[in-house]
Amino acid sequence: MDDDRQPFGSPVRVRIGADNTIRDVKTVKGACECLTDWPQAKRGQLYREAFETCNAVLAGERSAEDARAAFVAAAEESGLLANR
Repeated sequence: MDDDRQPFGSPVRVRIGADNTIRDVKTVKGACECLTDWPQAKRGQLYREAFETCNAVLAGERSAEDARAAFVAAAEESGLLANR
């Protein structure tokens, strides 16, 4: 498995995009793609931390679970975390 496809222990469900599409984010690569599509108006401090953590995982400096935790925190902060 490529380093950029490191799996999360469990998927994170978020609403993203103009049509509020629900995405199940399952990997660090998926989180990076989702963060790229993140609405500009909802990019707060936790978004920046999630972005930095995902990049640190890709550089081999952090774990996929670190990225997942940061991603969940950013989604909660911005109101994009979808209910299960």
